[in-house]
Parts: sequence; C-alpha cells; structure tokens
Amino acid sequence: MSRIANALNMYFYLSVKGKATIGQLADYLEVSERMVKKYKDDLEQAGVYIGAIRGRNGYYFIEQTKTFDNIGLSESDIIALKMAKETITSGNFHYSRGFEQLAYKLLEINKSKEIVYFNKMMVESDEVINREKDIWKGVNEAIIDKHKLKIKYKSLKKEGVSLSERIVHPYGVFDYKGASYVYGYCEKAKAIRFFKLSRVDNYIKTEDSFEPDNKFDFQNLMQTSFGIYNDEAKKVVLKIYYPMSEIVKEKEITKNQEIIELDEKTILFTATMKGYEEYRTWILGMGACAEVIEPQELKADILNQIQSMMNLYK
Repeated sequence: MSRIANALNMYFYLSVKGKATIGQLADYLEVSERMVKKYKDDLEQAGVYIGAIRGRNGYYFIEQTKTFDNIGLSESDIIALKMAKETITSGNFHYSRGFEQLAYKLLEINKSKEIVYFNKMMVESDEVINREKDIWKGVNEAIIDKHKLKIKYKSLKKEGVSLSERIVHPYGVFDYKGASYVYGYCEKAKAIRFFKLSRVDNYIKTEDSFEPDNKFDFQNLMQTSFGIYNDEAKKVVLKIYYPMSEIVKEKEITKNQEIIELDEKTILFTATMKGYEEYRTWILGMGACAEVIEPQELKADILNQIQSMMNLYK
C-alpha cells in the first residue's frame, strides 16, 4: 500500500511543483533514489509518463498523463477508501499520514456523502513507530535487492531480555496487532523466523545476496497459525460455553476449524493450529467459558497457569 501511496504522492508533487530532481523527490517521499526510479516505472505502467532531463542539473517532470478527474470511482469504491483511511490512520502505521493525505486528495475529486465509521486498534507509541519507520526503509531495500541483513535482536526469554546477532534473508514485512515484523530465513535458527522491528537493536544491509526459498508459503502459514508463531501444529479440542460460544461462532480462528453445536449454549471447537503461546493465552482469556479436552499437555499447562494466578491473589 505504501508503494502505491508514494507513487501517487510523487505524481501530485510533480503536478504542483512542475519539476523536481530525483534527490528532491527522494527527500520528500523519505525513500532512496533507487525507489524513486521504481515509482516512475509504476506510474508509467499506469499511463502516467514522467519525463527526465538528464545531466548535472537534471530533473523529472510530468510528460503525459491520464486525468485523475475521471478515474471512475463508484460510491462503493469511495466508501471502501474512507474505511481504509480510517483503519490505516487509527492504526498509526509507518506511512499512515501519507496515505491520509492521498485519500483526502482522491476524496476531494470525488464528492460523496460522509460515512460513520471508526476502527479501534492497540498501537505502539509514536517514538517506537518513528524508529520502526527508519528500520523499515532499510529492511525494505534489502528485501527488494535480495541482500542479507545482519541484525542485533532483543528476544524476550523467560529469564529476561537476550541480545543476539543474526544473519537474516528478509522475505517480507507484515503488521500484526499494531506492530511491524520482518520475516525470513534465519541462518542461526536454520528456519523461517519473525522479527519484531521495534526489537531490532541495530541492523546492517550486507553485500551478500540470497535467493528466497520458493517452497515457503507465508499465506498458508498465516492461515494455519493462531498468531504469528511458526511452531509445531497441534490438534486442539475445546468445549466452549455461552457467551463465548456465540463469539467464537462468529469468527474464523483458522481455516481448518470445525464447530459442532452440542446444545443451544455449548459448542465443541476443533482445529489443528500453530502458535501455542498465543492460543493458550486466548483460551485463558475465555476464563470459565472454555474447557480444554485435548491435548493433555495443554490442559496441564492451563491448570499450572491458573494455579500461579491463584497464588498471586492469595
């Protein structure tokens, strides 16, 4: 989404300024000059032709363009854009302000009725978001160029915070619960791992290149995992009571879930899932409305957690 937003912001900038050097555009968009050239290619594929005067005093300008006044947005398109704007800006994502400006420009062209919509998200602080944004730029370049990253990463262990050095083949970046992660192959773990950007203490884009593992399917992993943990898949069977039974019936926890209604207020939930730490927390969050049937080690773990909580409140 940020690549589309930046390409359009580059178009609007050139529309207002008339011309700009590649360095000026890079500073305005807060990206590398290499990315500016990619945005130029993106715009030209959409029929927006960017002229270039080469040389020491060279610059970019709009040579020929399709008009944005007649891009044919329907009423449902406008509503979708407004809802997306609210979702992205309330989430405080890295380029949320840029997207908000872009959305306002498009909405100003296409007048329509206001909608009432709000999205509630738990987000990180502005300080963390700004730091992540700086890291994201370098990580994104490494992903595009297929260059390895050397990172110092803070892991949260039971005994405390641990700082380790990793060599990572970065495949992509995603957002989860208001935080950004880079995923890829970790040479230390010899497996795919997820790294939270706010816990990257330092990073270096190396000169060493890599080839992504084409067998790795990120979408499939997300569909079979309760959260973002890539651990062993386990069959989980729960008996869930009212009112949580009604809430769970409204959601798709995983693609392979099966729900059987035992009576008007009770369901039997079955799914094979990854993400043990997160679905254990989910089950504990349902309190007395959820009973673990299997696996037995999960039932024992839940009992231990309950006992620890009871000890805290004695």
